Amino acid sequence: MQTRNYLAKLSVAGSMLIALSSAANSAPHSYAGPDSVAKFHPLCLDVLKLWQEDGGAVDMQSCAQQYQNSEVLETAEGAYYAQRPEGQPGYMAYKPIGTLDNSMELLLVYDKRLHNPITSIYFIGKIPGSELTRDFLTTIEEGGDRCLGGVNAARLISSSRLEVDLNATVHQMLTFLDDSASADTSTISFKPKNYQAYACAGIITKSYDLLTNNMHYSKVSFTRDESRKVIDKSAKCYDKFVAENLAEDKVLDMTEYAQFLVDYKNSCGAVK
Repeated sequence: MQTRNYLAKLSVAGSMLIALSSAANSAPHSYAGPDSVAKFHPLCLDVLKLWQEDGGAVDMQSCAQQYQNSEVLETAEGAYYAQRPEGQPGYMAYKPIGTLDNSMELLLVYDKRLHNPITSIYFIGKIPGSELTRDFLTTIEEGGDRCLGGVNAARLISSSRLEVDLNATVHQMLTFLDDSASADTSTISFKPKNYQAYACAGIITKSYDLLTNNMHYSKVSFTRDESRKVIDKSAKCYDKFVAENLAEDKVLDMTEYAQFLVDYKNSCGAVK
């Protein structure tokens, strides 16, 4: 199951966080928000990830010089965006999440090639004594290709806790606790004629402990869209049930969500 893969990757990131922090000093763990993350040329994140197998670091300032003809734009959502060079379709973009112990930066990365963007969260290490040299550590939550990818948003809420909002289909909204391949929030795939509205039935929030490598689901919110039934008639009961039983912008904690599932199945039948 993909969740176990994420936790294995977080074990790597958590170990590196502790090692980097201990190497610098013995002070308590700290964290800072998006403004603490250095600005990179988005296309250099491709280069950085390709270097991971070699274990080498990348001078992001020198790398930016190679892509000086690819303009970097800041979007209204606070992401940094650059088109890939001529002949290479798509773009790279990233939104800063924050910094841990002044030694590890977290980015929400959008990687678009031929199709809609795939999202993932990059953990990158700051090399001591070098302002813009970075080492790629790992990624989590790779996947999704609708609603700007699988990851909707991410934020550090403490020195050890990362909260991640994931876009989900109707089926995933009803099965994500099953720990099965079909419920996996990282492997969303759609038939060609499906469209943006159908892809996002709601948002599932995961909370990761970066030091103990534990993950738990914390809350669920719902997207209302009657148009889903045009493609998937099984969504008709889901949308009707949500509209009739949940207030606008209602967010459920996991106890409330468990009751929602019971009520849904009583009203709409078993999840198929």
